[in-house]
Amino acid sequence: MMRFSSNVLSGLGIIKGIGRDLHELKIPKNIIMLCGNSSFRVGGKAVRDALDSYGFDVEVISDGIRPAVAEADALVESMKRRGKKKMALLGVGGGGTLDVSKYVASRLGMPLIAVPTLLSSDAIATGYSVLWSDRKNSAVASMVPSVIIGDYEVLKNEPKRFVSSGAGDMLSKYSALNDWRLSFWLGGEPYSDFAMNIAQSTTELLKRRISDVAAMNYIGIETLFLAEITDGYLMELSGTTRVAAGSEHLFAFALETLTESALHGELCGLGTIMMTYLQSRERGEVKSLLKSVGAPTSAEEAGVKPAEVVKALTMAHRMRNWYTVLGANGLSEGAAERLARYTGIT
Repeated sequence: MMRFSSNVLSGLGIIKGIGRDLHELKIPKNIIMLCGNSSFRVGGKAVRDALDSYGFDVEVISDGIRPAVAEADALVESMKRRGKKKMALLGVGGGGTLDVSKYVASRLGMPLIAVPTLLSSDAIATGYSVLWSDRKNSAVASMVPSVIIGDYEVLKNEPKRFVSSGAGDMLSKYSALNDWRLSFWLGGEPYSDFAMNIAQSTTELLKRRISDVAAMNYIGIETLFLAEITDGYLMELSGTTRVAAGSEHLFAFALETLTESALHGELCGLGTIMMTYLQSRERGEVKSLLKSVGAPTSAEEAGVKPAEVVKALTMAHRMRNWYTVLGANGLSEGAAERLARYTGIT
């Protein structure tokens, strides 16, 4: 049976009514909030205060919330020792915090409420958590949040770099969807034509509203938020992450093992420029869209070394067992260097 997260609450200042909303949704009164220090200042404190005033018992945990398997497992064990039977988990923050929250909640069978404070990636609503172990990340099946609350008042005040990164992650579909078709025809991977068409439509809408996203106005923030939410639904519908990720994500995953200077969506943007070139589809549109939203379109702008880009390109095909335009053997160092040079990344 397919199960979608059916409770998405969004709008300006919606956090103020979170106590009433969660009460009406019959969320347990005992809540553990996972929230980093900066996220607590931005939105976590307002969430806690609103819940306190509605009779919820909220415990805030701000330590050990790194997107790594060891830290996430430690949180699971810590919560098991609390002994409370009916609890809910509430994650407040960016993609890393929400990935940890989804992982912990799924291991404990707890309802999960997600309150994003950043729109830097589609981690908000996906049923997977990207966690690190031994300097390598992997997508671990976790859970889709029971409730997702998007307060545009909070989200429109995030640093613009995170919005640009989120746009880069969403624009990845320019290359990812073509890779997905290849994986179906040549790699025997799961495929859904219905999900494909919805993904294409949301990408086109984002493209038409890219100036609003760049301006971080109500329409832009709402469009990016709902596009990221839709990614989670499409992954459930299709049964695969391939509806939103392909060779450009493989490049980003590889480069993330080599540098910490750039955000995930920024690296996906660079990857999309190069992978659409390999697919013989790049005519400058992706680069133009990324520039218009303030995302980096070169290694220098992303703070990445040219040698790291080349190395990541040669590693990319090994990051996941996916069929993509990179093929089974990937790129040689010479081909990688030419690709990065021809597309203006280096």
